Amino acid sequence: MGELEEFLEAASAFNAEAAALGLPRFRAWVSAFGELNEIWAEADFTSLDEHWSSFRSAHQQEGFRAAFEAMCSHLVPGSARDQVLEALDVS
Repeated sequence: MGELEEFLEAASAFNAEAAALGLPRFRAWVSAFGELNEIWAEADFTSLDEHWSSFRSAHQQEGFRAAFEAMCSHLVPGSARDQVLEALDVS
């Protein structure tokens, strides 16, 4: 189905580079039914500022940048979205 396996391999390499630089690893999710070949990724950061600072700094490292570009090469152009979510207390 598309480039799913290749994407997962590239995402694993990206996670290894991210972890080596102290960034959190991303978790990947895929729908069990409905829209196919859509992947959601999430990672835990202490703050949005920390995320931006760390991510920008990591992009200065060739290995990280190459792994990020390799992972993104498996995306459909224009399909990637980045969102910041806030948890709600529904207890």
